[in-house]
Amino acid sequence: MKTLVTGIFLSVLSLTAFAQTSTTTKTTKSTTKTTTTKTTVTYRCPVCGMSSDKAGECAKDKTTFIKLGEYYCPDCYMSQAKPGKCSMCGVDMKKMESASTTPAPKK
Repeated sequence: MKTLVTGIFLSVLSLTAFAQTSTTTKTTKSTTKTTTTKTTVTYRCPVCGMSSDKAGECAKDKTTFIKLGEYYCPDCYMSQAKPGKCSMCGVDMKKMESASTTPAPKK
C-alpha cells in the first residue's frame, strides 16, 4: 500500500514538473521577439560627391556610384572591397567616406 501511494505521488510530481517546464518554454518563446532592422546602403559619386540610396550612375558626371566603405581609384574610378592598388592603372585606392567627413574633390 505504501509503495502504491508513493508511486502515485511520484507520478503526479513528475507530471507537475513536466507541465511547468513546457509552460516556461512556451512563455519564453512567446516573449522572445526577433527584430530586423533594415540598413540603408549609401552610394556616392567620386567626382562631384552627390549621394544616392541606389546603385547606378551619377546623372551629372555619368560616373558609377561607389558604395560607402569601399575603395575606389581616383584616376579611373574603378571600385573594390579591399585596399591596395588599382588593377587597371596601378594607383593607390582611396576609401569612399560619407560627405560629412570628406569634402568633394576640387575641379
